[in-house]
Amino acid sequence: MNSARAAVAAASFVACSSLAAPPGDPIDWLQRIVTGARETTYTGTVVHSAGSSTVTSRVIHVFRDGNEIERIESLDGPRQEIVRVNDHIQCFHPDSKTIRTDKRVSARFFPSLLLAPPAMLAESYHLRLGGIERVAGKDCQWVILEPRDDLRFAHRLCAHLGSGLPLRSAMLGPLPRRQVLEQYSFTDLRLGRDVPAAEVRGTYEPLAADWRRDHQADEEAKPAATGWTVQSPPRGFRLVHELQRKFPGRPHAVSQLVYSDGLAALSVFVEPAASPAELRETLTQDGGLSIYTRPLGDLRVTVLGEVPASAVRQVGRGVVRAAVSSR
Repeated sequence: MNSARAAVAAASFVACSSLAAPPGDPIDWLQRIVTGARETTYTGTVVHSAGSSTVTSRVIHVFRDGNEIERIESLDGPRQEIVRVNDHIQCFHPDSKTIRTDKRVSARFFPSLLLAPPAMLAESYHLRLGGIERVAGKDCQWVILEPRDDLRFAHRLCAHLGSGLPLRSAMLGPLPRRQVLEQYSFTDLRLGRDVPAAEVRGTYEPLAADWRRDHQADEEAKPAATGWTVQSPPRGFRLVHELQRKFPGRPHAVSQLVYSDGLAALSVFVEPAASPAELRETLTQDGGLSIYTRPLGDLRVTVLGEVPASAVRQVGRGVVRAAVSSR
C-alpha cells in the first residue's frame, strides 16, 4: 500500500512540475522579454558564470517616469558598484577611490540582453518555445534561439510568466556538445517592490567627494565617422555604433565599430600598433569570447565578441577604408 501511495505521489509531482507551455509566438515572448527587462522593478541576486569564473552581484532595478535606474553591487572579488541611469554609467571603485563615467555602447547588463527589435532575430536564429521551468521560486517560459549558421552561438532565455523578466539565460557552444559557455541566473528575486530612491543611489556616492573622477571614457565615447567599414559582415549583423574614443594608457584615439544581430555583438577596433610585435595575426577563444587581431599597414585591427572564432576572423579580415562620398 505504501509503495502504491508513493507511486501516486511521484506521478502527481511529475504532473505538477511538467507544466504545459502557454500558447504564444516566440517573437511575442521576446518582446515581452525586452519590455520586462526594462520596465520591471525588482531586487535580486544574480550569479554569472563563464568558464571557470563565477561572479555574484546584487541588483536593484527601478523603472520610473520612463527611465531605468539600476544599481549593481559586486559581491565577489574587488569591491565595485555600477549605477546606471538609462545608458549613462557610473562605476565606483572604492579600493582605488575612483569614479569612472561612461556610456553603454555594446555592454549588456543581464537581464537586459536584447539589442534590437525581436523580429530582427528571426533573420539569424530559428526561434521556438521550450518548456516551463522554476527559477528563484518563480515559473518562467524558455525561449530557444538556434543559430541559422556557424557564426553565432545558440541562446536560451527563460522569461517570467507574469512580467516577462528574464530569470535565467544561457549561451551554448556548437553541436554536438552544446556545452554552456556562459550563464546568468537569479538566485533570489523580489518583483514589483516600491524601491526608495536611496536604494538605487550609489552606496559610495556620499563618501566620494574627494575621489578621483575619470570622465575620459564618457567624454570621448562620442559618435563620429571613423573612416572604416567591414566588407560582408556575417548575415544579420548591422552597424549599430561608430565612434572615436580614448582608452587609458593609449596615446592615440581608437576607432570603434559595433555590429550586432540583436543579441550577439562584435566590436571592431582600429588603432596604431604600439610595437612591431603587435603586427601579427592572432586568434584566441576563451569560453564564449573570441578575439582576433591582424596588421593593416602600420595599424592593428582587433575584433572581439561573444561569437565563434570564425565570426571574429571573418569580420577582422573584412575591415577596409570606407568609401568617401563625392558629394
